[in-house]
Amino acid sequence: QDKLIEVYRSMRTIRRFEERVMDEMATGDIPGNTHLYAGQEASAVGICLQLREDDYISSTHRGHGHSIAKGVDIDSMMAEIFGRATGTCGGKGGSMHIADISKGMLGANGIVAAGAPITCGAALSAKLLGTGQVAVAFAGDGAMNEGVMSESFNLAKIWNLPIVFAIEDNGFGEATANEHVSAGSFTRRAESYDIPSIEVDGTDVFKVYEAAGEAVERARNGGGPTMLHIHVPRYYGHYSGDPDTYRTPEEKAAMRNNRDCLSIFRKHVKEVSLLDSAELDAVDEAVEAAIDHAVAAARAAPFPPLSALTTDVYVKYL
Repeated sequence: QDKLIEVYRSMRTIRRFEERVMDEMATGDIPGNTHLYAGQEASAVGICLQLREDDYISSTHRGHGHSIAKGVDIDSMMAEIFGRATGTCGGKGGSMHIADISKGMLGANGIVAAGAPITCGAALSAKLLGTGQVAVAFAGDGAMNEGVMSESFNLAKIWNLPIVFAIEDNGFGEATANEHVSAGSFTRRAESYDIPSIEVDGTDVFKVYEAAGEAVERARNGGGPTMLHIHVPRYYGHYSGDPDTYRTPEEKAAMRNNRDCLSIFRKHVKEVSLLDSAELDAVDEAVEAAIDHAVAAARAAPFPPLSALTTDVYVKYL
């Protein structure tokens, strides 16, 4: 029961975090753009529950959910999104550059597929140092059409890296439907590199958890890379302000009504009498309070000082 509560709390936190960011964007107080993860929560949570704290993940421009699932502090994340000095990157990275190395979160990335080779590097370090760590490269369906993803598959297989490629397929690369730009099967592409691949229903956290467990175990035991092709819905448009006219109102309503990982989770655990509505509702209330606190703390925090402008520009090696 404790584990199930943890699963639900993590998914609910991601959902409310994203909904609140959407609301706060409308105030004009958040600089830049945000790309929201709502609808895809079961993917990040199901995978990250199989990871150790010192395991690595890399993320995408849609990275809030991955960060929360890996344990990054939501107060620091919200502050980063508001551009405040108490943020994970001192308020200088914003939504698309949240990172926390202490949690193994190598960073979100605004360049499509750019996290994959970085994660290969993390996996290579784990292999050479013999730490037993695993690295997960989260990417969207659009990343599968980038050359660097193929290069990363090749490196991962040739070097037998402890890595999992988690391809979160929400059906659209920005505003373009997948069928217009992606030929063939993603799983067959991975298999052409002799990388095992698994198709996963990303609305069912139990199915994601099971598939991720197989992939992570293979990686940790020296079996090399795996690709997970995870089918997920994307509740909001590609970015804040996206008019989202490329999907009909009926399609969007059906997606929320029939493919909500939170509703699916609640229904399942209640049917088998593992958790009841009161326990789940208590989590909802606690999460709401935590998100309120994160927003209030972010708004109260200072902006970075002018002296911070020229810091964190270059890496210095001793």
